[in-house]
Amino acid sequence: MSYEMKAAFVACMLTIGVASMPQSASAQCDVTPPPQQTALSRPIPLGISGGNINSILRTKGKATGCFSGTLGSMVQDTDGNQYILSNNHVLADQNQAKPGQLIVQPGLVDIACLDATSDAVATFSQTIKLKFGGGKNTVDAAIAAVESGDVSPEILNIGEIASSPATPKIGLPVQKMGRTSCLTTGVIAALNANVKVNYSETSKPKLATFINQIVVTGSPLTPTFGAPGDSGSLILNQGTCPAPVALLFAGSTSVTIGNPISAVLSELNVSMVGTCTPAAATDEAQADVLAANVGMSKEVVASAAAVRDRHEAQLMSIPGAVGTGIGAGDEPGEAAIEVYLEKLTPEAQAGSPKKAEGVPVKLIESGRIFAY
Repeated sequence: MSYEMKAAFVACMLTIGVASMPQSASAQCDVTPPPQQTALSRPIPLGISGGNINSILRTKGKATGCFSGTLGSMVQDTDGNQYILSNNHVLADQNQAKPGQLIVQPGLVDIACLDATSDAVATFSQTIKLKFGGGKNTVDAAIAAVESGDVSPEILNIGEIASSPATPKIGLPVQKMGRTSCLTTGVIAALNANVKVNYSETSKPKLATFINQIVVTGSPLTPTFGAPGDSGSLILNQGTCPAPVALLFAGSTSVTIGNPISAVLSELNVSMVGTCTPAAATDEAQADVLAANVGMSKEVVASAAAVRDRHEAQLMSIPGAVGTGIGAGDEPGEAAIEVYLEKLTPEAQAGSPKKAEGVPVKLIESGRIFAY
């Protein structure tokens, strides 16, 4: 859990993105207290506050606070056993949890850090271990076995979702429902991102490197897509039967980072639990059309990523660099290498190449990237 998340109790915000949200969802997001941060009747929907019952912050053995994330969605294994999907740092407390520990709703930060066993809706089952320091990560993910009758596969303010993932594309309109910022919409701004994420619970950094991530930004009207406490939210495309795209786990003042959902499902050996079927002629097709407006083929993205990989060391040596990704260039169909910076300084501008093997290089002031 990030240092900034200690005080995470942000009022639920209404964010309107590429597509407008249903009026009923808007009303839900304007309620005080936000429903997703309160104790909900069973079976609970997902996209709401929750976490490990042991999510207590301690200093020298003394409890100093607590934290929560988002119980994002439902998955199942090959035997049909159902689980809540969220992040390692939400359900497993950064590799610390033991199988069988209780997962509660709402999360501790929303109930004054009271660890009530009666709030349990699942038990921690499995996580993908986070590697800190020099290792490379692809996902921050964990699952918890649901208590029978306590959890619904529907997502609050979104409803039913598809079981088959959607292909992430630059320009694809997306949405998510999370504990802190409620229902938000945005767009995929970059793919194949390699970023350094801070998981520290103090002012001293604790960095983990992630590769092949998805970068999402909000709309021009409301730029905040995710916020601390939204970790574990499922990022979906937009439509009457939304399809999974990514698992939200980190972000900064201007970008939100997600693990590609296909990588998450593969690592955990599970599949999504979906209860609706996208209409090929509307939902997925319309999403493809909107993404295609960027005019960038997957071959162009792959080629730019290969160039970025060959110049990664040089790009990450730019002062203040925290990551790189592949976004849209200034010309139709053109890809650009994006370099994410803590701060866009004259030193960074002077130290950056304009192009790498003919591929434009863009500097983006993202701020530091924290686990949400």
